[in-house]
Amino acid sequence: MNEQRPSTAQEDKRNRKGRLPVVEVSGGRPGRWTFDVLDQDRWSSLTEEERKAERHRAIKRRQNRRRAQRIRENGPRDVYTMAQIGDRDGWRCVICHSAVDLAFRPPHPCSPSVHHLVEITAGGTDTLDNIALAHQFCNSDSYTWGQKAPAVARERLADRVLYGKHGPGRRDRVPDADAVALAADVMGDIDD
Repeated sequence: MNEQRPSTAQEDKRNRKGRLPVVEVSGGRPGRWTFDVLDQDRWSSLTEEERKAERHRAIKRRQNRRRAQRIRENGPRDVYTMAQIGDRDGWRCVICHSAVDLAFRPPHPCSPSVHHLVEITAGGTDTLDNIALAHQFCNSDSYTWGQKAPAVARERLADRVLYGKHGPGRRDRVPDADAVALAADVMGDIDD
């Protein structure tokens, strides 16, 4: 009757066995990552598509850890919600100056996101004075292609809504009535 029950931490680890990482990034650089296999039995039982997904998850884990480390190193961090930021900014995108609707969810290009005025990678903090409300697409587009005039940003967002991720180069796609109405709303919101 003197049975030893495993501790809660040991039980948790056993229960999460299926969720433990199979591979981790050991080095390299984007496009040339190297991986360490942590569980050879599980790795050998995966299909090639599942292995690709596991490698992708390992890269995202590494990127998230590095971003969290940069945020910690850059200084204090405020706690905020999307609703607080939206109320403060009047539900207007800081980049294209058109209305932002909380009803849209990622990956929709019009979904709300937090835009860091001074990028985290450039030493910006995650505080209320360094963040603003932006559309998901406007935010990612500004980091990829640089800042642009609000009218140009609005036009690019409308093209994304109409033609999808291939943009205006994909004119063979016929947008539905909802996309046309949303694009007209985006282009009609002029507060420059």
